[in-house]
Amino acid sequence: MEDIFKLNDVIFNYYSLIGGLFLTYLIYRIFHSFLPDNIYIHFKYRNRGHTWRSIECNKSIPYNIYCTVCGKLMLPLVGLFCECCAVSACKRCHYVIEKKFQCKSVSWPNDKPFHHHWVNVSIVRVENPDNMEDCIKKYFCCWCQRTKLSHNITLNDSEECDFQKFKNIIIPPSCVQIEKGKITNIKPLQDKNWEPLIIFANRKSGSNRSDEVLSIFRGLLNPIQVVDISVMSPESVARWLPDRCRVLAAGGDGTVAWVLNALHSVPHVKAPVAILPMGTGNDLSRVLGWGPTCDSHLNANSIITSIKQAEEQILDRWKVTIKPKRRRLGRLRPDRVLYAYNYASIGVDAQVALDFHNARTQFLYRYASRTINYIAYAVLGAGRWWAAGACAGLERRLRLRADARDVPLPPLQALVALNIPSWGAGVHLWGMGNEGEVPEQSINDGKLEVVGISSSIHIARLQCGLAEPYRFTQASRIKIEMEGSCAMQVDGEPWMQGPATILIEHAGHSVVLRATNRRSE
Repeated sequence: MEDIFKLNDVIFNYYSLIGGLFLTYLIYRIFHSFLPDNIYIHFKYRNRGHTWRSIECNKSIPYNIYCTVCGKLMLPLVGLFCECCAVSACKRCHYVIEKKFQCKSVSWPNDKPFHHHWVNVSIVRVENPDNMEDCIKKYFCCWCQRTKLSHNITLNDSEECDFQKFKNIIIPPSCVQIEKGKITNIKPLQDKNWEPLIIFANRKSGSNRSDEVLSIFRGLLNPIQVVDISVMSPESVARWLPDRCRVLAAGGDGTVAWVLNALHSVPHVKAPVAILPMGTGNDLSRVLGWGPTCDSHLNANSIITSIKQAEEQILDRWKVTIKPKRRRLGRLRPDRVLYAYNYASIGVDAQVALDFHNARTQFLYRYASRTINYIAYAVLGAGRWWAAGACAGLERRLRLRADARDVPLPPLQALVALNIPSWGAGVHLWGMGNEGEVPEQSINDGKLEVVGISSSIHIARLQCGLAEPYRFTQASRIKIEMEGSCAMQVDGEPWMQGPATILIEHAGHSVVLRATNRRSE
């Protein structure tokens, strides 16, 4: 009998061990699914002209799995390639490769011919294993994307590079004028089909994938066309843009607004903006047909094709002037001016966005992904339902005047002025419910739609399509008198606002690109 009990104990312990291991693995997979599948940020090395990435990151240009310097086979964890020119090296040799191989030249003298930039990307065949000089190597031009086979260790080619299929969107180095290390001007090509593509990517956007965009496009275009706006502001780039170009903004609604504002400062530049949605809400992207999010695997060629085929669309631009009120024994702060393209709001939705912004800044940014962001928004929204005092009774602290007419407010916790038919990650606030009974909404009619929200639970019901907002009016000029402090946001950028007079007025238009092949929600 004792032997039977011991046998049962052994079987029980065995199954407990197996079950424990399985549950541990299951918990690990669930947790790992929430984290972003992004290896671009973690394996990054820089050394003067070259920009190094792990060879696992490559998706747009070929590379050599053998180190260009020492010739050793490289594993993904130790193999590096330059995302601009495709030269490869192991971690031990990438520091010295700068002396032997130059990266892409972003500028070039006008009086000199511009040749191919050949890089050895593989060994095709070895005729004599004892003599590596007899190898047939495959070379790749990092400008025109052509390939060529040769016996030579270094390929000296006098043929000029014509940039092949990307010649209409690349800024040739001979067109770039640089003084004291800064770009001063882009000399346009005498070609009516030339319309260069400029990429603006924000690493701090919600999906945390903009680093991938920077990597895949630097290998296809002139590196000056691919701008990391966390390092270089769009305003500084707008000064040297050619008179005609197309722009891709990779990020969330705040990133798109930043780029549009920068382009508005150079009215002589015709630069319609396409969107690669990488934020959390991506409301403007949804409206313009670019979809609620980008694909899990980015394909630079398909993105370029979509931008070429896109149609121009006029978008209203709104000036938001905030005039703080003087507090007792307080100092009067200067006016604040912002520009809105999507919406401006005061109340609980802005408070949740502010809570999320603070949380992401402190500890969520490292693990940013759309799933994590949605979960964080849901938790913070539920928290604001329990602690609704900050936005409760908002109607008693606001006086709304639309087109010189006072608008009475019911009990509410948020007031939203909409320019586009999407809010809160795809909610069509103005058209919810009986669509035939409300005036049509347009993104270029010079009017804003003003709606109200009663609570954070009301927001959750709106997200599920189980409720309607308070629809107040359409107006071309809005004035809000606010007493006390409350959270406010413009195009997803939140802050805490004190007593102020808020004016929202029409401020012209911007030109954006609407996708012809509309992506599904």
